[in-house]
Amino acid sequence: MKDVAAEAGVAVQTVFSQGSKASLLLASVDRAVVGDDEDVALLAREPFVRLRESQDLATKLEGWREIALAYSGRVVPAMKVFADAAGSDPEIGAAYEEYERRRFEDMRALLGTFEPWLREGLDVDGATDVLWGLFGHVAGDNLMRVRGWTVEQYADFLVDAVERLLLKE
Repeated sequence: MKDVAAEAGVAVQTVFSQGSKASLLLASVDRAVVGDDEDVALLAREPFVRLRESQDLATKLEGWREIALAYSGRVVPAMKVFADAAGSDPEIGAAYEEYERRRFEDMRALLGTFEPWLREGLDVDGATDVLWGLFGHVAGDNLMRVRGWTVEQYADFLVDAVERLLLKE
């Protein structure tokens, strides 16, 4: 907590007054995922609405890339810390499971708008399983932090993977 206080430039008592370590971690993950403190659901935010409302595949894919560019750089590191902490704290573990459930549901909602373009024999649930399983924080961390990819490279890879794995040729 001393390190958190020092990094934030506040007194340790101020940090402790915000709640437990779990509460602080959950607040920081929320902030990383949505980018601010506004009470607006992720899918109600502008880039997600634009992707969902677009009727054109090329525009949808560009929207997916824009989302990856805007969110991956801050979400992947936060989710790595979250996942690591989930293994040692039951409160954080339960919250992490809920985040992963919501990530799946959000991804499913986005992929549902791609349904007309999905490969033959692949439904939205199957497409969501593939994308959810392959593109969590572990893949992002491995490619960006460990292998040194830029967020731009990762975003391009994500869109390319969506096209190759999920969409009709």
